[in-house]
Amino acid sequence: MNIMITSRILIVAGVIGVLGILIGCSNKGDSGQATTASVVKSDRDLIQEALTEAAVRWHYGDKAVLYDNELEYLQDKYNFDDYLTFRQIEFAEADTVEAINVQNITFYGRDSALAAVEIVFKGPSGKISRDHDKYMMYYHRGRWIRPTVGSMDIQREYNVTRRQADSAAEAEAKEDSGK
Repeated sequence: MNIMITSRILIVAGVIGVLGILIGCSNKGDSGQATTASVVKSDRDLIQEALTEAAVRWHYGDKAVLYDNELEYLQDKYNFDDYLTFRQIEFAEADTVEAINVQNITFYGRDSALAAVEIVFKGPSGKISRDHDKYMMYYHRGRWIRPTVGSMDIQREYNVTRRQADSAAEAEAKEDSGK
């Protein structure tokens, strides 16, 4: 019993020591200053990260990543369980997708971009194949997304309706506070 406790303590101490060394080494640049706060990612990098996250999560069957990449109006109208019943989602599979690599991006202001991508597949036999496509990406709620079902035209209508409702609520609140 004593040996087990001693070995656990040594393992925990070793892990803490290694983590301490890694943290100490990774937080200092050449000048000894922390450099993590100075890293600013470009939109191209953010789009690549969004597509990589989607590919990895979807590859392992996590269809929530598709829902996470939908526009706000759709998420407000349908919960995740309802979303899973959509035909495009119900039959969507990505078990052979290994990577989605951004090749080129055309930006349309700061709100949208057309990404030319290479999709890398690995078949059951291990054979690698590649396909090329273009994905419309949108900067929405502070991040780049690629909706599967949602439409930006419907999102724009939703935004107008929401602004009108917010204005009406604000006017009503001012009227109520004046009484």
